[in-house]
Amino acid sequence: MEILPLLLMRFFVLTVSLSFHEAAHAWTANRLGDDTAKRLGRVSLNPLVHLEFLGSLMMLTGMPLGWAKPVPINPSKLRNSRSALPLISFAGPLSNLVLAILGCQVYFFIGYGLGGSGWYTLLEDFILINFSLAIFNLLPVFPLDGSKFITTFMSDRVADIYEDKMARLGMYPLIAIIIFESMGNRHGLISLWFTIWKPLIYPILAIFHVPFSFYPG
Repeated sequence: MEILPLLLMRFFVLTVSLSFHEAAHAWTANRLGDDTAKRLGRVSLNPLVHLEFLGSLMMLTGMPLGWAKPVPINPSKLRNSRSALPLISFAGPLSNLVLAILGCQVYFFIGYGLGGSGWYTLLEDFILINFSLAIFNLLPVFPLDGSKFITTFMSDRVADIYEDKMARLGMYPLIAIIIFESMGNRHGLISLWFTIWKPLIYPILAIFHVPFSFYPG
């Protein structure tokens, strides 16, 4: 398959997947008392309200990543910010996990009939990218969703210390992790993280007879 159709296909899948991801954050925040994102039109699957220029550019150039505009959250409006913020964070990865499983169901019913066509490649990308977004964003490193969701399993005191450390360090740990991984290190934190999730994801793939190669780990 030629490179341009492949790039456009990946851009389409990432756009749809990221729009669901951000809309899930916005919808959950609104349900838990914060209507900030809703008032900005973010409870929507319209990609135009979610896409961010640099993140979109990365997708268009064929980089294996992309991002959308973060959903604004006002903790003071939430009914219980300590429990609500992790739920809002988890909603994004959960939406991608749901999309990936829906893609697996489609593969189960019609995947074999698609052969090596462009539709097969589209379905493969859809499943692989959504599993990637779900698992990667659960990595407990700022500013990924996992850095908030993990506080669910901490006491208030430990959670406050953890969040303070994450805020002080900012993006540097994630940048260092990505650089280390991009240098071809097979035992990087990201590779290890995806390996850890295999026992959960592989049974899902097996149920729907989806090749294990559709999982990025």
